[in-house]
Amino acid sequence: MELKADMESLDALVDFVLGEIRGSNPPPDLAQDIRLVLEEVFTNIVFHAYPGSRGSVHVACHNRDKGRLYVEFRDTGIPFDPTKFMPSDLNRDFAEREIGGLGIHLVRQLAGKIQYERMGEWNVLLIGFNTP
Repeated sequence: MELKADMESLDALVDFVLGEIRGSNPPPDLAQDIRLVLEEVFTNIVFHAYPGSRGSVHVACHNRDKGRLYVEFRDTGIPFDPTKFMPSDLNRDFAEREIGGLGIHLVRQLAGKIQYERMGEWNVLLIGFNTP
């Protein structure tokens, strides 16, 4: 599926991905975890990948391994590898931390696998979720 990189496309993204697992009757907490990860990744693309312009995001779902759903995001925005991004020290007092990075930390905690690759002009982010 191809979406405009704007927040109006978020609901279509969530419906698309959650539709891929509805038949397996996922636990409610898994569906919520997937929703949170989708919102965080998509929001980062919308607000950071295309500064001063608007682009698009290609999203695909794969069931390559039994018991795992993969969501693949592709965009032609600014190169960014979230697997290499280090959030500020989470042990520091909240008021003393630098702004940003907590969303990527959340994605790492909720997803079973995260893999990034720059393929030509494309950012390719693969996120895996363990499913029933």
